Amino acid sequence: MSAQSSEASVGAVFFDLFGTLLSLAPLDEACDQLAPGRGGEIAARWRARQLEATWLRTVMDRWANFDVVTRDALAVTLHELGVEVPPDRDAVTDAFVELPLADGAAEGLRALHHDGMATGVLTNASRRTLDAVAARLDVDLGHLVSVDPARRFKPHPSVYQLAVDAAALPPERIGFVTANGWDAAGAGAFGMRVAWLRPSAVAVLPAVGGPDPTITTWSAIPSLFAD
Repeated sequence: MSAQSSEASVGAVFFDLFGTLLSLAPLDEACDQLAPGRGGEIAARWRARQLEATWLRTVMDRWANFDVVTRDALAVTLHELGVEVPPDRDAVTDAFVELPLADGAAEGLRALHHDGMATGVLTNASRRTLDAVAARLDVDLGHLVSVDPARRFKPHPSVYQLAVDAAALPPERIGFVTANGWDAAGAGAFGMRVAWLRPSAVAVLPAVGGPDPTITTWSAIPSLFAD
């Protein structure tokens, strides 16, 4: 795997959840119900505020789980955009539980399992949400690891340590797949062998140093982590 390759073989591959295993595209439609014609704008701002809050809460040591963060981020977004906050925000935030698998994700997971590779999910999602997502999907995700025990969010090193503990493998023997550049940077800095599902041709990694991930596609992932 390019500069990250080592002699140690990968013994497990973990995946980010939102925007990687699961497509965020349906959030546009869910948000369009709040302000017709503005769903895409609301969804994009909501996601940005959601991630911003996870980073702030981590550096400020002000923990709240991802369900709370997501509800609060929606309220902030709607206030910013001048959209009325619905009485029942959960009806909108529950869209995160209903997100479909990204194109190619099921095939990629099944190919890894066929090759005997252990897999897992490492996500900011709460344990409640992660369990609900896993129960709904028609594919084995493997290890289900929420940030909840760490009481911090990615890309804090203690979060990636949860995957190490779950797999009982050192970081250099764990593959990590994400579509989020900041997540790729965090996992790479922790020592994992990172594959980046680059979301667009203009997407760039944050300028924070560390090893470069391997840019990949879903169809290439099984061979990428093969011995």
